[in-house]
Amino acid sequence: MRHRARRVVTGHDSAGRSVVTSDSVVEAFEASPTAFATRLWATDDFPSDNTDDRDGAQLIETLAADNGTAFYIVDWAPNSEFPAHRTRSIDYGVVLSGELEAVLDSGQVVHLGPGDSIVQRGTLHTWRNSTDDWTRTVFVLVTSRPLVIDGKPVEPTM
Repeated sequence: MRHRARRVVTGHDSAGRSVVTSDSVVEAFEASPTAFATRLWATDDFPSDNTDDRDGAQLIETLAADNGTAFYIVDWAPNSEFPAHRTRSIDYGVVLSGELEAVLDSGQVVHLGPGDSIVQRGTLHTWRNSTDDWTRTVFVLVTSRPLVIDGKPVEPTM
């Protein structure tokens, strides 16, 4: 279900007034055979610069930059599973429609429905849609420090 999303970006005119600087449609890309993602915006500096005129969606290819953020809509295919992965970011997710399961490497499974949120803190996880319907989510990724557990670095897989 490759989707398109309207993206409205605001900024300031030369007098400092708030204005719409862009009102456009952003196309989804295939993140895997079972998921489509729309990259709405990203930053490559933290804190970000609200006077930066670059199109944030063009700053990155996949996840949050080394010192930045990323904002996505992700659609998950029915009866599908996204491969296990770990990112070097803290990820804020919200289910907009449908149902999704977060499967952790400990064996824990968390069921998420519309309006539910999840905060992924560098954990190894799989996303699973066990229903016959598409699931739509929103994710904001914020780069984090490298993960170290018991004095040992834990590498991201994505």
